[in-house]
Amino acid sequence: MKRLVHITLLIVICYFPKYTYGQDDYIVNQAKFLQKSNPSFYGVNQLNRVGVLYNSIKVNDKLAMDNKYVFGSLAFQDKNFSLGFDINSFKLNDIGMTTSMANLIYVYKIQLSNYTFFLPGISVGMISSRINTDNLVFGDQLSLATGFIATETQDRLAPLISNANDFDLGASFIIHNEFFLAGLSLKHLNKPNISYNKDEPVNKPIRISVQGGYEFNINPYERRFLPRFSYLYTFINIVKYGESTYIGLGEEFQFGEFAIGFTQQASMVKSIQNGVEASGFSLNNIGLTLGLALENFDFGINYNFSNRKPGQVYAPSIFELSIIFDFSIYRRNNRGIYKKLQIDNYY
Repeated sequence: MKRLVHITLLIVICYFPKYTYGQDDYIVNQAKFLQKSNPSFYGVNQLNRVGVLYNSIKVNDKLAMDNKYVFGSLAFQDKNFSLGFDINSFKLNDIGMTTSMANLIYVYKIQLSNYTFFLPGISVGMISSRINTDNLVFGDQLSLATGFIATETQDRLAPLISNANDFDLGASFIIHNEFFLAGLSLKHLNKPNISYNKDEPVNKPIRISVQGGYEFNINPYERRFLPRFSYLYTFINIVKYGESTYIGLGEEFQFGEFAIGFTQQASMVKSIQNGVEASGFSLNNIGLTLGLALENFDFGINYNFSNRKPGQVYAPSIFELSIIFDFSIYRRNNRGIYKKLQIDNYY
C-alpha cells in the first residue's frame, strides 16, 4: 500500500527535476526577464516597473503545464538601492500539482566609474508545493477482485504528502554600462528541501549561473532604411545545476518601438539509457520573440519549437505572453530610444 504511494511520489519528484531548471526560469525571452536568472537585474537603471507573464509549457500531446509569473521593482534613488519581488506559480492539472515560489530581493547600487555600475543583491524566498491527493490512487482504494477504485483512502500517509514548504536564499551581482552586462547568480544556497516526506529529504542543489550581454547600434549613421534608433542585443546565460549544464542564447533586434528576436536553449544533462549513465550536448529548442513598446508599456509574445530526443533531455514547446509597465516618471519621454542597456535613470 505505502509502496504504491512511494512509487507515485518518486515519479512526481523525479519527473520534475528533468526540467527543474525550467521551474526556476523556463522563460523564452530570458533577456527581457533576466531577473529570473539574476535577481540583481531588478536594480539595473533603477527603474520602477511591474509586469505579468503567462506561458503554457507543452509536456506532450495530452499534458501541459501553466506558468503564471508577476514581478515588480521599486527604486530608492536617494538611498542607492532597489527592492524587487516576484511570484511564480506552476500548475500541472493531471496530477493536481501546484508549485509556487515567492522572492523578495534587495539590490544596492555602487558606481565604479562615470558610466559603469556594480549591483550586488541578496534574495530571500519561499518554495511551496502542493499535490491534490484526490488525483492519486492509494493501495487501499484498489480492489483486485472487482477492479473497483474507491473514492477515498484511509492511508495515514495521504495527508502527509499534500504539502512541501521551505525557505530559499540567494546572492547575485551585475556589472554593466550602456553597452555591456556581466553577472553572476547563486541560488538555493541553503539547499531547500522540496520533499513531501521530510524523513526522506530531496534537496535542491546550489544553482550557479553566469550571464553576459552586449548591445550594438546597428544604425550609427542613421540610414533611412532603418529606424533612427536601431539596436542588436545579444545575450548568453550559462547555468550549472547539479550535474547538468544549461545554455540560453538570445539575439533581439530593436527597431524603434518594434522588436524581433531569436532564442536558443541547449543543455548537457546526465541520463540513464539501457541501465548505463550517459550524457551529451543537446539543442533543446529554438524560439521567436516579438515585442511592441508603447510609451510606458512593453508587450511581448514568444514561441519556441522543441527538439525532442526521447531518453535524453526534456525539451518542451512554450507559448508565452507578457506585459511590462514602467512607471518611472521620465521613461515616457524616451524619444524612441528603447535600448535594453541604459544608465540615464541613475542620475
